Amino acid sequence: MDPSWVEAFFFTAMQQGYAGGTGPKTKVLDMPGYKEIRYADGDFLLVDRWCVNPDSEKSAGTTTIWYQEKPVWLMGYGGVYPKVVIPFLKQALRFQYCKDGHFLGGRGPKLVTDRVAGQIYMNRPVQNDFDRFNGREEIVDMSTGAVGYHDYWGMSLL
Repeated sequence: MDPSWVEAFFFTAMQQGYAGGTGPKTKVLDMPGYKEIRYADGDFLLVDRWCVNPDSEKSAGTTTIWYQEKPVWLMGYGGVYPKVVIPFLKQALRFQYCKDGHFLGGRGPKLVTDRVAGQIYMNRPVQNDFDRFNGREEIVDMSTGAVGYHDYWGMSLL
């Protein structure tokens, strides 16, 4: 299998998922508190699963891609985001998946500023290859200095 096919599918699927807002969210019945979005195209399937603790706003999840029912790629992420920054997070992710279209740790662009909302999104990949990556994304509120973040990592399983 050509790994570039997996990467191309990643961008297509993520445009339909959490950031794009077009994929239906469903509860994961055997994992209380988890939600997921699935996207399938031919032999490919992407499943994005995540959970949020409402008491702490801490969250974690995984994004897995299968090809012909075999796992071929995985990303894990976790941290904390206050609810108020989630729309901006989705905007940053959507920009990277839909408009920019190049891989940057599987998350958003290096820097985006929303001056109206007073928020800054930063993505700092340490390793940035679709086959192996890790880093941290953060959102900073310019007036309060409050920070939300997700650490992320992932790899090809080919």
